[in-house]
Amino acid sequence: MKKTAYNYIQLQDRIDTLIGKFGLQKTIEVIEHISNNTALQNKDTQKMKLLILYTISQSIDIFNIEEENYFTSTIEEYKEARMSCYYLLKKYSDISHASIGENFQQSKRAILYHHHKCEEILSIPQFYKSFVEKFKTLENNVINFITKLE
Repeated sequence: MKKTAYNYIQLQDRIDTLIGKFGLQKTIEVIEHISNNTALQNKDTQKMKLLILYTISQSIDIFNIEEENYFTSTIEEYKEARMSCYYLLKKYSDISHASIGENFQQSKRAILYHHHKCEEILSIPQFYKSFVEKFKTLENNVINFITKLE
């Protein structure tokens, strides 16, 4: 998997996009949040539960799927929604793969597999445009939610 090398012009473009989308104040908060490396800590169980529930509910809305079948369906949209949650929860909190699995009634191995699959899909977005679009929307919502929790 080849990583893209970014430059400062691309960074400025991304910051301008964030400012356009979230406003100056929220963009600064997000940057401070990320640069302070304050991922949501697993020891704060109430916030972690809120983050998990919020991420699941947002994925249901964004991927346009039914809540009743969320944890059990083998339809691709359901699997993609769950996979996005696994990836984002691991990325923005210090929760373990095993703990994520417990919350989704999955094994640690399944969470690891889907985490790496999501990483792979995100590395070649041109082939998964629909998924990447939904994923980015979900990620933006999760980041916004975490900044409000802090």
